[in-house]
Amino acid sequence: MKMIYTVKRIDEDLDYGCEERTGPVMAVVILEDVDGVEHRMKMEDDLLYQRDINVGDKVIIDESGKCARQ
Repeated sequence: MKMIYTVKRIDEDLDYGCEERTGPVMAVVILEDVDGVEHRMKMEDDLLYQRDINVGDKVIIDESGKCARQ
């Protein structure tokens, strides 16, 4: 059985140092599990849009380690 999380917040990942960004724009996703414990993960911003993941959604972590709609 997969753990279900609630998306609590989605923030832009600003941790790229003094250099210009290379690669995809990343977001920090704050998830809350059923016990109220918060978890943080980085995920490509475009993938969040493609999967239509927003604050308040219920998600699981797929086999690639990314959020997916429940």
